[in-house]
Amino acid sequence: MKKVLSILLAALLLIGCAASFASCTQKQNLTFGKEMLAVGSQLDALNGLLKGDADIAVIDSVMAGYYMNSTETFKDYQVLSGVVLAEEQYGIAAKKGNNALIGKINEAIIALADTDYKTIATTYGLATETLVTATTQNPDANATDGSWDKIVSSKKIVIGYTEFAPIAYHEGDGENAKFVGFDIDLAKAVVAYLNTTYSAQIEIEFELIDWNQKEALLENGSIDLVWNGMTITDERIAAMAVSIPYLANKQVAIVEKTDAAKYGSTKETLIANAKDAIVIVEKGSAGEEIVCPVE
Repeated sequence: MKKVLSILLAALLLIGCAASFASCTQKQNLTFGKEMLAVGSQLDALNGLLKGDADIAVIDSVMAGYYMNSTETFKDYQVLSGVVLAEEQYGIAAKKGNNALIGKINEAIIALADTDYKTIATTYGLATETLVTATTQNPDANATDGSWDKIVSSKKIVIGYTEFAPIAYHEGDGENAKFVGFDIDLAKAVVAYLNTTYSAQIEIEFELIDWNQKEALLENGSIDLVWNGMTITDERIAAMAVSIPYLANKQVAIVEKTDAAKYGSTKETLIANAKDAIVIVEKGSAGEEIVCPVE
């Protein structure tokens, strides 16, 4: 009997492993690296490279461009030229069913397309990544679920974010540090537009969140919006109310400059040459979704 149970247990373990591998390969787009480390933020992923915890970081191109070009911290690292692991678009999310709130966010960004939206994008070097124009359609323009009225009544909107430049970050040190970024400035401009247009008195409260908990925080009402370079996916559209796409992004690979030639300049050569690499990503990010270590 024990032998039969052992055989059954072994079979179940094999099935479980197969299911785990199938889930990985079906959900992910790429299979490379011998191990994946998931950390708290994209900046943590970059710092993991600095500490030697990993060989490759997979992060947003929007962030990579800033840190590789605007700071000395990562001067010995680079984006692998020519390697685009995925192309995607950013959206803003509210709790599922809160389409009236998202409709107002869409309306404001469209109205600001030729003014604040464009100016803010230029300020942070993102002018070529903008997606909204004055003729962009608002699919939630006629939503009447009451979520917008609730925000107006409370006079407060809580926006969840994580820190990564140039989307949301502190510029400077200590008490004199300024909270800035493309999404931070755009959120302020959007709320200013809505206050003026609808005679509202809404104030923004920015809430630092665990990115992996964003869906739960929306669901339990801890935050009203996730506004932080969130990649639009079918799963997120099904689980949340999501805005129009407002910024283009890519998933790119960051490596030490001395290793760049080893990994090559195409997605195919990276996958082929990174079989022994440790890949580091942000937990709950698009980077985590596309990387599947070799079993």
